[in-house]
This record gives sequence, structure tokens and C-alpha cells, in this order.
Amino acid sequence: MVQEYGIELIEEYENVNFYSIRMKDAELTELEAFFEKFPGGCEYDHDIDIIISWLDQIAERGALERYFRPEGRYGDGVGVIPIDVGNKIRLYCLRLSDKILVFGNGGVKDAKRWEESETLAPYVKMLIDTSRFIQSRINDGTIVLVDKEILGNLNFRRYEEK
Repeated sequence: MVQEYGIELIEEYENVNFYSIRMKDAELTELEAFFEKFPGGCEYDHDIDIIISWLDQIAERGALERYFRPEGRYGDGVGVIPIDVGNKIRLYCLRLSDKILVFGNGGVKDAKRWEESETLAPYVKMLIDTSRFIQSRINDGTIVLVDKEILGNLNFRRYEEK
């Protein structure tokens, strides 16, 4: 199955820009789709409040490495919010620098490791691939990171095994 998607700017702050993946023809970005799963008053309100407070802190201070728990492969920048123990919700993202954060999607933690979760694994795998694509384009000069911006071709195509 072919997945086509892009990365777009969703929020600009003094110290960091938030980007999110948007699937081709999707109305919502992956970050918006994540929050849509957990409407106010749902059983995960507390967990979502914790994630929102982390996002506020990141927006204020930047995407500092200590705010994320690495989730992908070493050095690919894939991480999860929150790092709090006991939180049942996971929001996956790609930290490109202290000033650039790309959000994917996430959901309820339903397995010990993301690799064992049919729900969460696709989100993490997409960010791992996206990290690889971005790095490749940085190496060939078709993407450049300038301060808080990702400039260049931010449209991607990946093949997912079903």
C-alpha cells in the first residue's frame, strides 16, 4: 500500500516550530487526528492534560532532548510525549532539532512496547521512515533546516506492507 503525505507548519513559537504530518487528501493533520480521538470528558482527560502541559512547556522552551523518550532507532529523532510513567496515552513525534518538532499520531498504549502494538506501531514506523527520508534529502540538499524552518520538498511517499 502506498502512502503519500506531507509535512506542514502548524504552530510557530519563539523557540520552536511545530510541524505535523498530513496524509494526502486528509482533512486533519496527524496531530489533529490524535486529539480528535480523545474528546473532552473521555476517560483519558488526565493523560491528555499531561500531554498538553508538555506541549506548552516545549512551545515555551524549545524541543529539548530531555522532554522526549526515544522510541525509534538510535539517532533517528523519533520520540514520545509524555515521558511521565503511568500515562496511558502516547503521542509520537520526530525531533529534528531543539527548534523543529514534527508530530505524528499516537493513541492508547496497549502493549509493553510499540513494536507489539497493532495500533501504535504504524505511527512509529511512519516517523522512522520520515526521519530517513528527511535525512536523505538533507544529505542531497533538497531539504535544509534553517533555524525553526524545514525548507524544501516536504512531500513523501512510502510503501507500507499490509
